[in-house]
Amino acid sequence: MRDHFKFKIYHKSLKKSFFVTSIDYKNNIVCYENGDKTLEVSFENIIMLMPTGIYDSKNNEIYEGDVITYQSNSLSPKKVSTVIYENGCFMTKLLLSKQLEARAKKDNIDNDIFTDLLFLATTANYKPIKIIGNIFTYNYDKNSKKAKTTKLTI
Repeated sequence: MRDHFKFKIYHKSLKKSFFVTSIDYKNNIVCYENGDKTLEVSFENIIMLMPTGIYDSKNNEIYEGDVITYQSNSLSPKKVSTVIYENGCFMTKLLLSKQLEARAKKDNIDNDIFTDLLFLATTANYKPIKIIGNIFTYNYDKNSKKAKTTKLTI
């Protein structure tokens, strides 16, 4: 396994995620590996993604910004959420289709549904947590009604 910080970055202009190799706070740059090259990028061109310390069903570490699926039990529906860091805690925010979001807004319904990630990781027994992408590459395909993601370089 490579030596790297646990942090990942999302490179805004390249639209890809990379593992961080070093952080220079004095010059406001982050070094990352892209293939066999070590490259630099300024803080303004990235979004820093923190590790949660929690792993999905395939033993991949879950990071802030990841889009996950899970199902708590056989009677509950399969859910799609994004991982956020709020008030010192990793939470999941339920993602809804554009149609459901528009309907909730029209009917003045609060559609922000949050769940503690650690609680979810220990209780989603029927279909455990699975990473399906990252919030930066996640979109909802109106024709097929399915989530589509773009493969990330990591």
